[in-house]
Parts: sequence; structure tokens; C-alpha cells
Amino acid sequence: IVCIDRQRGFGDVAGVDEVPDMGALGVEGPGGQSLCLVRFEGQVSAFADECTHQAFPLSLGEVRADGSLECVWHGARFDCLTGAVRRDPATDDLTRYAVRVDGGRIFVGPRDGER
Repeated sequence: IVCIDRQRGFGDVAGVDEVPDMGALGVEGPGGQSLCLVRFEGQVSAFADECTHQAFPLSLGEVRADGSLECVWHGARFDCLTGAVRRDPATDDLTRYAVRVDGGRIFVGPRDGER
């Protein structure tokens, strides 16, 4: 069950220690959507859990030392912090969600650009 802070629109989705450093974790977001949490150099980002190339779950991907998240199906890469495409065959950036970390917990809010 996802705990939602309705006033701010953020839901508690995981503990920071559940996301491997230099890794990814698939979770359910506050609205029931599949999310991919990525931890890179101490920062946590949240994206829709599907590659924009052919919808493979990105939470099964690999975080690379260059700061990219690689889809293991066809090798598309995305920036771990922004979701921007870094390597083909993907051409569309990832959908990114607002994230805040408080008390060792990760809270995910609305998609970037939404309130």
C-alpha cells in the first residue's frame, strides 16, 4: 500500500536503501503506475518504468558508470538524472516524476510539468 501525502501529491514508494547504489528498482507509484527508481551518485530519480523504444521495463536495466540507464533489451540509454535519451534506438526521453527523500524514504509526486 502506498502512503500518499495528498496535500503535496507525493506518495511513499520505497526506502532509499531498497534502491541499490548505481542501480534501479521497479515500484508502484502513488497513482498505481509502474515506476523505475534509479540511484546514481547518491541521487534518486523516478521515471515511468518502460523504455520509450519498445516499452521494456527499465527497472530490469543497468546503471552505467557514465550516468546512464541502459535498457537491456535493445541497448537504448537514458540519462539517470534527467531521463534524456543518450543512445539509440530510443528517440523519446523518459517520463520523469518529481522525487523527494525524507527520513530515508523516497516520495514520488506528479510527472514533471504537472501539479
